[in-house]
Amino acid sequence: MTTPSRIGIEARSYELDAYAHVNQAVYAQWLEQGRLVFLRKRGMTYDSIPRDYGVHVVVVHQALDYRRQVRLGDRVFVTSEIAHFGKSSFRFEHRIEYPDGQLAVKAVVVMVCVGDGARPIAIPDELRAKLDT
Repeated sequence: MTTPSRIGIEARSYELDAYAHVNQAVYAQWLEQGRLVFLRKRGMTYDSIPRDYGVHVVVVHQALDYRRQVRLGDRVFVTSEIAHFGKSSFRFEHRIEYPDGQLAVKAVVVMVCVGDGARPIAIPDELRAKLDT
């Protein structure tokens, strides 16, 4: 596994659903922010990857397990790390947790490297090395 990145988030009023807890779609956005911070800590962004490595990375699968609700004003932490590399793909594992370690969401997101034709291509060695830190 790679060195995880971690960010803090506070649940905001416009992220709530009719049941007064964070809407399930918002968690996917929080995971996206976690992946962006993971990349930034390695000197990359979604814009720099195609420019520097000649590939795009796209989400092809995500699975979220909801364990505990998050309500307005709750502070949680999103932890993101790459748990597995394939030939053209890599799998992020995410956790959204309360400060005391209680798990709110556990998630897996698979990303694939694609070329201009949107077909999977091998992860460039230089990109894999940069991600695998």
